[in-house]
Formats: sequence, C-alpha cells, structure tokens
Amino acid sequence: MTPEEITEIEAIELPDERASQTLDWQTRIVLFGVALSLFMGALENTIVGTAMPTIIATLNGIEIYSWVFAAYILAATVMTPIWGKMADLIGRRPAMFGGLAIFILGSALSGAAQTMPQLILFRAIQGLGSGALFPVGMTIVADLLTLERRTRMVALFSSMWGLSSLFGPLVGGWLTDHLSWRWVFYINLPFGLLAGGMIWANYTEKHARRENISLDYLGAIVLSVLLILLLFAVEKGAVQPGLTTLGIVALCVALAVWFVVIEKRSPEPLIPLNLFQNPMVAVATSHGLFVGAALIGTMNFLPLFVQAVIGTSATQAGTILTPYILAWVVSSIIAARLILRIGYRPIVILGMALTLAGSIMLARISVGTVRLELVIAVMLLGLGGGMNMSSLMIAVQHVVSLRQIGVATSTLQFARSIGAALGTGAMGALMSWKLSQRLLSGGSELASLVTGGTDVSAIVLHTTKVTLSPQAAAFLQSALADSLRLSFIFVLTATAIAAVISLFVPSGNAKDLAHPDHH
Repeated sequence: MTPEEITEIEAIELPDERASQTLDWQTRIVLFGVALSLFMGALENTIVGTAMPTIIATLNGIEIYSWVFAAYILAATVMTPIWGKMADLIGRRPAMFGGLAIFILGSALSGAAQTMPQLILFRAIQGLGSGALFPVGMTIVADLLTLERRTRMVALFSSMWGLSSLFGPLVGGWLTDHLSWRWVFYINLPFGLLAGGMIWANYTEKHARRENISLDYLGAIVLSVLLILLLFAVEKGAVQPGLTTLGIVALCVALAVWFVVIEKRSPEPLIPLNLFQNPMVAVATSHGLFVGAALIGTMNFLPLFVQAVIGTSATQAGTILTPYILAWVVSSIIAARLILRIGYRPIVILGMALTLAGSIMLARISVGTVRLELVIAVMLLGLGGGMNMSSLMIAVQHVVSLRQIGVATSTLQFARSIGAALGTGAMGALMSWKLSQRLLSGGSELASLVTGGTDVSAIVLHTTKVTLSPQAAAFLQSALADSLRLSFIFVLTATAIAAVISLFVPSGNAKDLAHPDHH
C-alpha cells in the first residue's frame, strides 16, 4: 500500500448527523479493521523501503534492486481492477479475505527468502493479495457509510497512516539493525490476522451476489503480459537500447490496442472505457500515471541514498521518510477541507508547484548533500503529493455516478500503480547503467565490481565496504551519488509532465462539478 492510497481513503465520510448517532459498535469495529489493513499496507512501504539497502547487501543483487519493488507494484496493479470486479461479482467478504490471505502468505514467504530472485517472486505474491486491500476495503466502507460527510473519517484513517509513518521507518530500521531484515516482512502477519478477524466477526455482507458471474479473464491476461513486457522494455531500454527493445515496445503497442478492443466488447470490462469521456477522470488518470512514477520512485530510492551515500544505519535512513509522510497526511486533510470552498483546480496546481520544487532539489543531490536538504525536499514532495493526490481522488469519485464510484476509484489507482511500477523500474535501470559506467572508469579495483561479477552492494554493507581501499570506497560512494542523481532527474521530468497535465483540471465549484445523483 502506497501513501496516496492511504490519503485517498480520506474521501470516506460518515453519514449525516442522524446516521452517525446510530453507528453501532460492530460497524465501528469493521471500519477499524479496514483501517488496520491499510495500516498494514502502509507498513509494507515504510518498513521494507528502509530495509532494502541491507537486504541487497545480504542477498546481493543491486542490479535487480528495483524489481523487489516493481514485482510487488506490478502484481498489485494488475490485481487492483480484478479484485474490485470480484467484490461486485462474488461479494465483499470473499474478495477481502482472499486478498488478505494471499498477502499474509506472501509476507511469510518473503521473510523466508534465501536469494534475491526468491524475494522478488514472493514479493509478487504479496502484491497479488495487496491489490485487494484498497479497492475492496473502500467498497466495504461504501456499503456501510454514505458519502455526504466523508471528512469525518479523516481522523481515524490518518491516525493509522500517521502511526505507520512515524514508527514504520524506525521500527523497520531497528528490526534490521538489531534482529533481522526478515522481520520487516513477518511483522505483517499479526496485523493482517487481526484486521481479518475484526472484519470477519462483524461485517455482514450487504451486496447481493450475482447469479451469472462473467469476469474478463482474457483482458486480465492481456493486461498482465502487457505490463510485464512494458516494465522489461523500460529496464532494458534504459541500459541497452536497440532493436530488441523497439520490438518489445511495438509488441506492447499491439497488446494495448488488443486490450482496448477486448474492453469494448466485454460485458464486464476490467476498465470501462466510457469513464474517460469525463474530462476530470481523463485528466486525473493521466496525471496519476506520471505523479505515481515520481512519488513512489522517490520513496523507494531515497533510503538507499541516505544509507549508502550519506552513510547511516538502516534506522537513521528510515527516518528520512517520516517528514515526507507526515507532510502528506497534514496537507491532504487541509486540502479536503478546502475543496468545497475553492474547488479542485487551485489545490491541485498548488500541490504540483510544491512537488516540482521538491523534485528540483532532489535532482541536484551529490555526495556533499546533507540530511537537512533532503528533509526539506521530501517535505515539499509530501505537502504537494497530499494535496493533489487526495483532491483528485475525491474529484473523480464525485464526478461519476454513484454506481461507478468503485470502478472509477480502482481505475485511478490502477493508473497510479502503473506509473509507480514503470517509474521504479526506470529509476533502477538508470541507476544501474550510470553506476556501471562510473565504476569502469574508477580503476581496476572498482572495475572488477562490474567485470568480475562482484556485487556493488559492498557500499551498503559495512563489513564488505571496509575491504576496499579508502580511495576506492570514496569513489564508489561518489559514483552511487551520481547514479542516484540521474534517477532523481527522471523524477523531476515525470513531475514536470504531471504539473503540465494539472493545468487541465476542470475549473469550477466542487458541487457544480459533481454528478447529478450526488446532489
């Protein structure tokens, strides 16, 4: 679960005053169970991202560093519309518990991984289950509550995210430094079981299961193959552009066209194409593709810079994400309060201006960058991200009909997840390419890291770093800083594109832009 997913649920409101007075304890427990499942998803990002530098130093494989994130995001991305559709077809309970069970299994397997390929595979299993947490959880909440007073629920869900953002990096770093990195995965198990138990014992299915279930299997398969090939093309193209990459891109284009044809003909499409006839949905989806690449990529790679370049422990590296996420939560709450007063467009544009400022700072990082500079940069990113991401999610939910809220929510999240997967893959590929080029020019001791098959994660693990000469270790540190700067230049490019797209957000009062059946 990513930060934007958490703040997006701040769109949830309590019913009107009469309904809020009759909210029974079982409903409250269900809502807390959903929040707890999202807390578990939040921990998945804050804890694992902090531990990754140590993980790659232990298992080796910095050249496939980004796949540990990308496999999880890709699997969750593909499954998000599928789980959303399953919630409508087979019911909320089977979909929610199926997703939780797979996520818990993937967490247990990830903690037991012995090699980097195994970890990537098990992270993909995690992602298959994670894809259910947000869309199905949102659907359960929609069953229980009305839409008129969503901001009443901000305190509950923001507190869960705030707790994970405050303690997740610290706990993740502490577990990594004092126990084992494996516990950053095992810690998901008790939270997942508790959340599932609370929902299981108190949630009564209100959705009538359809008699004739028709799932878009062909569309799901084509979409999965398309995204895998697209991610591979991004990874390979950044390092070794050529005819092979062009061929893969051409195949991706053909699969995309085929997917559109399938969706037009399917009675139950994964992504209803008529949604994009609404300008707000079209702009928000396009925006989400690029801003997802920028923000999630930043979260995944910043701890590596702090630990490997600045030189800190995993615990200290993890704390760099805390101001980012706290700023995100605060700004999303403020944005939710301002929407009805000034509309979506000013909030989104201001948010993108802040995000752009933070991206410019990160694109200038070097071996001499100090921690305070990074804190300021990530606070700007968090303030901007919380404002534009949560506002556009609320906007999309209000400009579509009530019966399309679920599919519109999952479609927007789907676009953001695709951006996150491709952005993380591109950043990893650019970092690996630049790092290899620098090491080849750094003398025989460092060139052997590339030509001899030795893993360059030596810069992360202190016990192996000390085997290098002081000159070689300093050069390696500088090389990694330059490599990560190239990755953050990519973040700046994606942010700039998202900022331009934000200018096309429809203007007008939020109530005027709402779909008629919301009035």
